[in-house]
Formats: sequence, structure tokens, C-alpha cells
Amino acid sequence: DLRVLLKSALEVMQQQAKTFDVNLDIVVQDQLPRLVPVDADKLKWVVTVLAGNALRYVRHGSHAMPGGSITVRATYNSAVPEIAIEVQDDGAGIPADRLPFLFTDGPNQPRVGLGLSMVREVVSAHGGHIDVHSETDAFRRGTSIRLTLPAA
Repeated sequence: DLRVLLKSALEVMQQQAKTFDVNLDIVVQDQLPRLVPVDADKLKWVVTVLAGNALRYVRHGSHAMPGGSITVRATYNSAVPEIAIEVQDDGAGIPADRLPFLFTDGPNQPRVGLGLSMVREVVSAHGGHIDVHSETDAFRRGTSIRLTLPAA
């Protein structure tokens, strides 16, 4: 049950977010299938890593509020069918020159971290893919990481 999984994954983050005055919201589309064919432990870990990274970078404040905000959104597209989970923050954003290396961890590449490369591997192993969009402009800031997974 994706609703239960998201709530469980973000339970620890809720207290940390409150400590840093960060607004952490979970938005789940009503039409989301009740059961999703995924490894629950691995997907929970993925959501925790993505939300944890967002919390680490947004907690210094944003243009919208003192501590910033993070939204974790789950939607379902019945036409495909696929489920999307998006972690969006309104922090400083990721510089464009670092985006190509965000999900990699190898020689001759800037070190970003092992966590995101493992996230990509877990999503890929589930037959999904992951995309990132980030803005660093003074008026439009923040990062959105969206993973999509087959729903059937």
C-alpha cells in the first residue's frame, strides 16, 4: 500500500523537518492503486533518501518560508499505467553543471554521493526511471526529483 509506505518512510523526516522549521507535506492522488508491485523496503529507502537530501538542502530557508518546504507527491497514470513519486523542494537548487552527475558515482566524475546512484539502480531494477529538474534562479528556485514505476 503506497499510502502506508510513504507515511512510514517520512515519519522520521517529519520530526526532523519540524526541528528545522521545514514544511513537509505528503500528497497522494485519490486514484492511486491500493497495492503496487514493488519491493516495499527498497522503495521506502528510496523515498527516505530523496526526502532526506531535500531536507538537508532546504532547511537553510527558501524564498517562500523561513525553513523551506518539501512536498512528496504520488500520482497514478492509468493510461500507461504507471505511478510517479515526486520529491519537490523550494531550496537553492542544484547548479546545472552538477545535474549530469547527480545519479552517477565513478572515476573521473565529481563526487556527488553514493546514495543517489543507488536510488537510480533501485528504480531501474523496478523497471522505472528517474528525472530531475532544478532551478537556481533568484526568483524560481528548488529541485524536483521524479521517479516513475510501472503499476502493473
